[in-house]
Amino acid sequence: MDYFINFIVNLFVFMSDFASLFSKIGLIDYKCFDNSDNSKELYVLLVGYNGARNTGADVRVADIARQLQQHFGKDHIHISIMTLDEDNMRCYFDSSVQLIPFNTIFFIDLFKACCGNQAVILCEGSTLKSKFANALTLYFCEAAGIMKKQHKPCIAYGSEAGEMDSFLKRTVKKLCADTYFIARTQNSLDLIQQLGLKGHLGTDAAWQFDSSSYEQWAITQLRESGWDSVSPLLGIAPINPFWWPVKPSISKWLKSKITGDYSLQFQLWYFFSWSKQRKQLFDDYLDKIALAVNDFATKYACHVFIMGMERLDADACNKLQAKITTPTSIFLSSDYDGYKMAAILRKLSVLVTSRYHAQVLSMYNKVPSVAISMDERLDNIMQDMDLSEHQLLYVDDKNLASSLKNALEYVWFNQKQIKDTMELNLIHYQNELDKMGNFLMDYLNSFE
Repeated sequence: MDYFINFIVNLFVFMSDFASLFSKIGLIDYKCFDNSDNSKELYVLLVGYNGARNTGADVRVADIARQLQQHFGKDHIHISIMTLDEDNMRCYFDSSVQLIPFNTIFFIDLFKACCGNQAVILCEGSTLKSKFANALTLYFCEAAGIMKKQHKPCIAYGSEAGEMDSFLKRTVKKLCADTYFIARTQNSLDLIQQLGLKGHLGTDAAWQFDSSSYEQWAITQLRESGWDSVSPLLGIAPINPFWWPVKPSISKWLKSKITGDYSLQFQLWYFFSWSKQRKQLFDDYLDKIALAVNDFATKYACHVFIMGMERLDADACNKLQAKITTPTSIFLSSDYDGYKMAAILRKLSVLVTSRYHAQVLSMYNKVPSVAISMDERLDNIMQDMDLSEHQLLYVDDKNLASSLKNALEYVWFNQKQIKDTMELNLIHYQNELDKMGNFLMDYLNSFE
């Protein structure tokens, strides 16, 4: 099925050569790229994994849109955003931003959107990798390939690259050949350049996301959730690290239709990877986190808050809560948008996270953290900040409980040193993001 999706993506890229003809007979809207007159409105499409209540993905695209409007001026740029759910995204934008609905069978909707815009920005952090789903990278490849065919600019903004299946690497090399990548870590840039693609080192797009208007709301919400306004706040952002990748499967879809069991369905014909062994690994991961958290929270009289940074994290959050013996509350992204989730993260005393953007968003207020990593994203950022020696752990660590206990103790007794390090890194990342905004404007204005 991954090969089939790859074929369909390449077919739509091929068809994009005929977009002007399709436009003339009224099948689609088509816009060519022309930057010769700066007084004209530039039509830019933001392509990401948005609207599914993934906090990190949504705040990234919200801040990219803010940067575009800031640099070009609202009257000189028309922004469109691909979204899986319009209602979940409208809170981030005013009415001038167009939301384009699509689903995981994305081919036609993405084709029309790319043809109808003059430039594309790939907004997802996990742009090039097989870890989550080959289809996700192919989604970005279709957008990149269409813009390449139509001689229009495509830029990946704050992107990460990881391990990819061999067929996917070939497709990336072919369809992303004219895409410019601003990588958010050096390791990602190295992988991008190994594929023969162009780019330079930048950072993530969410470092300047502002949730200050929700600060008082967060305090009130924390109190209403049981916090006594005095106890330290220990936050945990768990995931299920062991049910990836998601893969398309007609046979599993038919089986679900027959049995009525949709428990492993991601969406439509996409299903999570699962087995007894994976379930055991997941249970062990939660058990070991709970052991360390229970020990630490009891010892230092913490109130525990479990943060579901993605709609899919709800199961992990609920199961972890059942294992925590001290007062515990849950905040799920399905209930709270990115402004509110960020505001709560920034009130924490300590964070334990398997979510990359829980790390990024909490750093705005220099919250000391321990990362429990499943892939290169948290690895890269913790190494980049020189915090990996004591604060970087792994989801499959057989000694995770003791490792996490030690890491939490280290963080607790070295808070000032860690906060000073985080502050220096935050200033650096925010400055890099300003440079990225300037580069983006220059790139689009000078594209030929």
